[in-house]
Amino acid sequence: MSHQWSPEKTIEPPEALKLIQDQFPKLNAQHIFLLGAGWDNTAFLIDDAYIFRFPRRKIALPFLEAERTLLPLLAERLPLPVPIPKWYGVSQGDYPWPFLGYKMLDGFTACRANLTEKQRFDLAVPIAKFLRKLHEMPQEIISKCLIENDNMSRVNVDVLAPKIEKNLFELKQLGLIDEIKVIKGAFRPPVATTVVHGDFYVRHLLVDSQHQLCGVIDWGDIHLGDPAIDLSIAHSFLPKEAHDLFKKAYGGIDEKTWALAKVRALFSSSLMAVYGYHNQDPDIVREALRSIAEIAF
Repeated sequence: MSHQWSPEKTIEPPEALKLIQDQFPKLNAQHIFLLGAGWDNTAFLIDDAYIFRFPRRKIALPFLEAERTLLPLLAERLPLPVPIPKWYGVSQGDYPWPFLGYKMLDGFTACRANLTEKQRFDLAVPIAKFLRKLHEMPQEIISKCLIENDNMSRVNVDVLAPKIEKNLFELKQLGLIDEIKVIKGAFRPPVATTVVHGDFYVRHLLVDSQHQLCGVIDWGDIHLGDPAIDLSIAHSFLPKEAHDLFKKAYGGIDEKTWALAKVRALFSSSLMAVYGYHNQDPDIVREALRSIAEIAF
């Protein structure tokens, strides 16, 4: 069965290692380990020190270019480490697209950490402060990279509502949820006023051994968009008891933006639950189902 995340091109570890060795001989790459395959990219760990990401779909190419162009500019302005592209590979042999390499950041993904509610609560302030710094970036920074997509649909409730219903229906059919939640309320139209990460959720947060926030990864969806896209992390990841603390640390969030962020959270969580189920990813399924259970309208 074909899904919207089905790859157009896959690459096996030996082929990826050969491309890296051929194009970056000074790296002296010896060992390769498959970290995982997401919607748009396959990620490999090289010699326990470097991460290389290879696109799986053509649609990912402008996102890869966005990372290459913008992350060096963002890194010096953000309070947490972000991956800075250092190696830019090109198509070779049977592999048709460019690829990127970075030095691996310390930490592990928050979804793998399986954090307690208290540990999530403690991350509310650092997450909010990080997003405030990101959202204060000058808009002209995004002009250095043009992404040929209509990003307004990411928080357009008229677009998201039927997709949410479809995802929840499938999850109910699979026996993963008991009820299909109905979105209630009036929502403002989306805006494009803020530099946003674009895919800010549990898998893209890094924490250390003490469960402190230590990095943010996977910036391929960065664009000039609606802050509600990133603020959805409060609904999808944090306990309700941390919401007021998050809002205060961020610096104030109007109720219309907060409501739109909740819809975005339900959409992304329902989609991730479906994706995680079909890709046998228990960490993502667990996180997504927790989020769906927490969100109420």
